[in-house]
Parts: sequence; C-alpha cells; structure tokens
Amino acid sequence: MSEIRGTASGAIEVSVVCPFFNEAAILDDALRSLLDRLRGLGASWELIVVDDGSTDGSRELALAAAREEPRLRVLGYPRNRGRGRALRTGIAAARGEIVVTTEIDLSWGETIVADLVAAMRAEGDADIVVASPHLRGGGYRNVHAKRVWISRVGNRIVRLCMANAATMNTGMTRAYRREVIQTLPLVEDGKELHLEIVLKATALGYRILEIPAVLEWKQHRRAGRPVARRSSSNINRLIVSHSLFSILANPVRYVWLLSVAFVLLGALFVGGAAVLYLRDRVAAYTALFGLSLAIVGMLLFVLGVVLKQGNLILRELWFLRHESLRRPAPPGAAATPASAVQDEPPTR
Repeated sequence: MSEIRGTASGAIEVSVVCPFFNEAAILDDALRSLLDRLRGLGASWELIVVDDGSTDGSRELALAAAREEPRLRVLGYPRNRGRGRALRTGIAAARGEIVVTTEIDLSWGETIVADLVAAMRAEGDADIVVASPHLRGGGYRNVHAKRVWISRVGNRIVRLCMANAATMNTGMTRAYRREVIQTLPLVEDGKELHLEIVLKATALGYRILEIPAVLEWKQHRRAGRPVARRSSSNINRLIVSHSLFSILANPVRYVWLLSVAFVLLGALFVGGAAVLYLRDRVAAYTALFGLSLAIVGMLLFVLGVVLKQGNLILRELWFLRHESLRRPAPPGAAATPASAVQDEPPTR
C-alpha cells in the first residue's frame, strides 16, 4: 500500500472511506459531489479513497482532486486485490473517531454520511450503524428486480445462518467506531468482508444498529452523455461465496442441531423397541441402536458446549488484550506507537 496524498493535521471527527476500481467514467463528478456534501457535514472530516489497482486513469483523476482538497487522501496499490482489501486499507489509515464506508457515487443517498454519523452519535452505545434498504423507509431505486430479489433473499439466508439481528449484512455502507473496526481481526479481501465484520462484531458482543436507506443505481453523465456505473460483482460467484461463508460462519449451531436430531432419532428407536417388547417380539437390537444414537447425540451436545465455551474464552482474551493495550504506560516506560499495536492486514 502506498499513500499518495496526505491530509491536514489535527483532530478528525469523521473519516469517510471509499474504494474504487476503474471508475474513470464517473470519478471526477462523483468526487466533486461527495466533497461538496462533506464540506457541509458540520464536523471535521477526511475523505480516503482507495484505488484497488485501476488501469483506466482513475488514480490520476483522484490525485487531481486531492491537489484541490487537502482533506482528500488517495491510497492505492498497483494490482487489483478486491473490495475487502481496499476497505481494510482505508480503514487502517483512518484517523476519525467515526469511520464511514460507502460507495463513492453516493448511491445510498446524498445525505447518507450525515445520516450514519447522526445515528452513531444519537445512540451512545452503538458500535456499528448499518444502512439497510430492507427496513421500513428504505428500499431500492433503479436497481434491477433480479438484484433486489437476490439481495432480499440472500440477506434472509445470511441472517438465519449467522444468527445476527442485521437485515443488511452484504452492503458496505456503514459507520463504525474507529476503536472497534480497527481492532477486529479481519482477513477477507473480497466482498465477504462485509459478512466477516458482522460475524466477528456480533461474536465479540458489539452492538449493531440499522437505519433505513434507499440504494439507487445512478445514471451518471459525462460530456452530456449518460454513463452507467457498472457493477463490479459477478453475481453467481457472489451468491456462492456469500452462501459458503454464511453456512460455515457458526458451526456450533450445526453441532447442536445434529445432537438434537440424534437424540430424537434414538428416542424414536427406543420407543419402537418398547412397543415391540410389549408385543412379545425381540427388540434388543432396535433398543441398542436407539441407545447408541442417543449417546452420540449427547456427545455432540457436550462437544457443542465445549466449542461455545472456547469461543467465550477467546472473546474474553480478546477484550483483555485490547484493554491492556489501552492502559497508560507506567512512568518512564517507552510509549508504543499505535501503528505497532495494530495488526497489518495479511497479504495473500
């Protein structure tokens, strides 16, 4: 990762992170619109745009905008690595108390940054605020019906598999408390990062709040001609990857489901053996088989308890580690820079 442009020094309240990849057709107008909105935010801010290995001149356009606005930072790397890597790069560099991630063309609404920041401030104990089109007051505009259907059904499935309270787990338009998002152990480079954040934040007990928002696929214009922003997603690959991530996200619940199934099946066989015995028919093998199934079910239940307790212990160790990092150093001890404390996103 290379930082190409710095920002003015001083305390920052809000960091806005926007990844982009080959967006030359819309980037100039999109950045101007976004910067205009941020200038009216009513808080100190920085805008971090991350070039995910563009090859169409997008980076040069971003750099030109940064020369006019010192609060705009341009980060990037030469090879396309995926939205997750771009977001992790921008989040790691953010200095604001609140970190907002969103689409660079404000497709979630002209006031989405202000709305997310206001919700975060209004709810003092919220750690993450998610923009959701699936809440009352939210929705989709100019989005293909197939994509809307996939999003609604997919998020229901994800919610069922991951056992969290969010109605929108697959979108990146969110606000985070910086100390929360920068300390989560994130590794995903693709769009599965959105699911990973929700999964790990939920496991660690962070509070996730949602606000309604309207997602609109905008029709941009360049030189007076309409330019449609293309989706970077391969929808079939996205469905497969998100489904696998969601299914494997919480294996403890499957262990417990199997344990219940084995116990019930064992009870059924034992009950059948008792009926056969009352009818003076030999039922020893049926009873033994039923008891074996019940024993396997109870062993699976114990395994589930052990796994759950292990997760709780890891959670407590995680919090203890970060509490110790936040404690002031003893007098005379050398201070450890924050950059040395945070884990660098792993390369693949």
